Amino acid sequence: MWFLLALASALFQVLRNMTMKQLGHRLDEYINVWGRFTFLLPFTLVLAWFMVWRVKGWPDLKPGFVSACLAFGLCQGIATLALSKALKLGDISIVTALWKVSLIILLVMGYLTLREQPSLLGLAGVFLSTAGVYLLNVRRARLSPLAPLVALVVEPGLRWTLVAAFFYAPSVLTIKQAALLSDPYTG
Repeated sequence: MWFLLALASALFQVLRNMTMKQLGHRLDEYINVWGRFTFLLPFTLVLAWFMVWRVKGWPDLKPGFVSACLAFGLCQGIATLALSKALKLGDISIVTALWKVSLIILLVMGYLTLREQPSLLGLAGVFLSTAGVYLLNVRRARLSPLAPLVALVVEPGLRWTLVAAFFYAPSVLTIKQAALLSDPYTG
């Protein structure tokens, strides 16, 4: 089941990024992000209401739940706005590939905050993803082995991508924390 959910998530992320790229050129990136969250909120509330009140009942909310939700909202909002800016300023193929460096940040932050240790296979997957991002940028730059690192500082789209990756990782951790302090639907 987790494999199908991961596959669906990847597909919908690609569609979301393509839509954000298109809307970023037609609309202001702030309106793009605001519209996305505003549009999704009613659907999320209906699903949460159905699952929490109709199916499972209201869970116990442990201390820290509200602060975890607020931290998630802040981090997710910043990450999405930065990703919208990155997609507007950069090539979608480079931006979405580079955004995957959030895996490294997530790996480190997950260990430091939740004491989660990835398996050897998980570490290999993160290494493979990071190597792919690096090689994609080296081939694109065709200058030197350090060119991808320089491009991260020089190109505005790539700088915004790093901001998005940096804030995406804590948003994942804070929504997990909210789910652990209540249940997945309430979180």
